[in-house]
Amino acid sequence: MFRYKSSIPVPYDRQGYIYFKSLTYPHMTPGEQARIRGLCERAGGSLSQALLEHVTTGESVKSVCHRHYIASPTSIYRALKRYYLRFPGDL
Repeated sequence: MFRYKSSIPVPYDRQGYIYFKSLTYPHMTPGEQARIRGLCERAGGSLSQALLEHVTTGESVKSVCHRHYIASPTSIYRALKRYYLRFPGDL
């Protein structure tokens, strides 16, 4: 479920676009998928797999952290903020 994240300095409409566009990951072309994976790697670093799972499935941060053995959900939230700020306009 989409929820506006007031801690991310991206307008509501743009956040909605990024959220729903990311959920279409399985239906994207291989080139678009590579761009999303690359963005997750740049924004998440060592947490890129967890970030990719969170943004492309809509799973909660807490459940993704549990599955990837990440102790602090705050680290995913920081990566998510970078993901939203760096999301390309032409995707």
